[in-house]
Amino acid sequence: MSKMRILPLAFAAVVAPFLPQSQGFQLSPQTTASIARYQTSHLHSSVTEESFTAQEQPHSAAAASVGPPDMQAYSNGFKTVFDEISCSLSSPSYGELPSDLVGTYYKCGPAMFSAGSLPPPKNSLVKPKQPPVPDGQDPSRMVLHPFEGDGAVLAVTFHGDKKSDDAVDGEEPIVDTTGKATARFRYVRTNAFTNERKKGKKLYTGMESTRSSSTSSVGNDLPLPFYRHHLLPGLNKMRKNTSNTRAIYFGKKLLTLWSGGLPYKLDSLALSTDGRSQLGGVVKREEAAMGGKAVIDAKKNRILFFGVDEDSGSSQLNLYEFNSKFQAIKDNDGVVQVKLPGLAMMYDFAVTDNFAVFVQPVLKVNGMQYMLSKEPGKSISLEGESSLVHIVARPGSKNAGAMATFQIPFDGVPDANLQFINAYEEEDGTVVFDAIRSDGTQSRGSSSNTQWPWATTLDNYQSMASKKSLWRYRVHPQKGFLSKDCISNDQVYFGVVNSSTSGQKHRYMYAAAGAMGGEVAPPQGITKFDLDSNSQESWFPESYEFCGEPMYAPRRGDDSEDGGYIISTLFNGKEESSEMIVLKANDVTSGPIARIPIGIAVPHGYHGCFAPTDDANWAYEEIERRAKLADKMETRGSMWNEVKSDFSGLGLRFDDMEEYFGDLM
Repeated sequence: MSKMRILPLAFAAVVAPFLPQSQGFQLSPQTTASIARYQTSHLHSSVTEESFTAQEQPHSAAAASVGPPDMQAYSNGFKTVFDEISCSLSSPSYGELPSDLVGTYYKCGPAMFSAGSLPPPKNSLVKPKQPPVPDGQDPSRMVLHPFEGDGAVLAVTFHGDKKSDDAVDGEEPIVDTTGKATARFRYVRTNAFTNERKKGKKLYTGMESTRSSSTSSVGNDLPLPFYRHHLLPGLNKMRKNTSNTRAIYFGKKLLTLWSGGLPYKLDSLALSTDGRSQLGGVVKREEAAMGGKAVIDAKKNRILFFGVDEDSGSSQLNLYEFNSKFQAIKDNDGVVQVKLPGLAMMYDFAVTDNFAVFVQPVLKVNGMQYMLSKEPGKSISLEGESSLVHIVARPGSKNAGAMATFQIPFDGVPDANLQFINAYEEEDGTVVFDAIRSDGTQSRGSSSNTQWPWATTLDNYQSMASKKSLWRYRVHPQKGFLSKDCISNDQVYFGVVNSSTSGQKHRYMYAAAGAMGGEVAPPQGITKFDLDSNSQESWFPESYEFCGEPMYAPRRGDDSEDGGYIISTLFNGKEESSEMIVLKANDVTSGPIARIPIGIAVPHGYHGCFAPTDDANWAYEEIERRAKLADKMETRGSMWNEVKSDFSGLGLRFDDMEEYFGDLM
């Protein structure tokens, strides 16, 4: 095992007090420029601005201890996965899995960068004209940005202390899974994936001119671009739904999301694809453009989705709310719709007890290009002016559908492509939300590198990736925008909280962090922010290893906010292999307490979740049986036709197949 570098406590950083009575944060060493703090009057149409100069703080111990990343190793994380994992039981290669870590981890991300490269079953009647080829061998099959890759899902079930003697009398002894985990990895069989798999070539090129353009510094950002889909609405070949952005598990259902199309419903155990979902018929139109984010309200045990009907003159926001059984809540049939000004391109949001929070950047639309091509790179540009924050009353709230909109004072960087972490309401009604903010003004050169594997050098990466930092926003639904403050200037990605605090006040945040402090570098280590003590602690692996999104997993019997574990994928770019790592959430600095080989090299990927509920704690035999069924159905060709899943119970799904034909499988 390689030697881990364990780093001492890192510093967060002060930009300004949020309010006069609030405490501030310490500045990262790279932040030496003046940073503006903003306040507004109670009338949102009157925006005032107050500036100050941040003082330089001592060097961050973490940033000073870590060298530059091995970018060749990092770029190896953009290679097509040619072999899926049906079901694989793994033991730790280092340490021991805690017995009180129980549940299933899901992660979604692009995994096919050479289109049509997963061969069909050997006995399939459909044979592609072109066989799979190694990445880079046929440029005509390569996607031009990692985000265009077909989505796949990794699932890892942590079994805890289940033992073989737990078998019921008369049944076959179950496999001893004590201290082990079961991994699966499958592509989402989207309609587009299936079409390209049949042909063995790339069929969807609607975003290629946009990926080749450099008109926006965040338009082709890494890892997640601001331009995520073609602007031609509906089901068409210009808009390829890769379902590659987020995996969400709620109400015994597993969905994968992508901004611009319907979610896909997957079997929770085998990861086989049931089809596109209109969320039980709540989403009325099959061509609806749903967002790539769903938020769980931990207090009410509900889940919210959104979609935006985009148009150049005005757009419509559709906000959906479901109860714990994944049924639309009775209030307002679980839906509110509000009009938004102009073309609204929003991919993320947060929720509080009563509101959903969105940030809309201002876009300039080229009317002629929008009418003729609807290609984002030609049709729109990000304006250098104040973005809008929308506070929308949830479907189940008293004033459902009411919306208050305020300007976020402009500091030279548009608030676009925000990654929301969490939001909550204070006693006086102030809405507080934390988000990772992208600053494309610091990008080095063109952001239009389309050459796979995109980031073989740090200069390549910095030419495409924006500067990202952690910010806190405060806005009052009646009084207007209050403040915007930088928590940390370190390069951070994929921020999360303990899911039990989703929609509630949180103390801790976790994020993937670059290894060069405030300089632009790919996500590599894991960092934790303590907002009460104004401190930050980090852990970084070797220069050729790269963590993904950290995910909080509760420890059974412990309800404290940081008493559980942080789990993440770790990609080893030197060996081209991947592991799951487990860290103690209250001791991130000490690094992993366990490492579990996955068995393949999993590409870097995006967002996921951890399902700690008992209904996600399946025995190995259940997973294996369901996986075999999925393989059989695919072999027989039943997965080749596009299907549309729903939550109504109509149609025969894998759950039903096992119930009716379990003895035959």
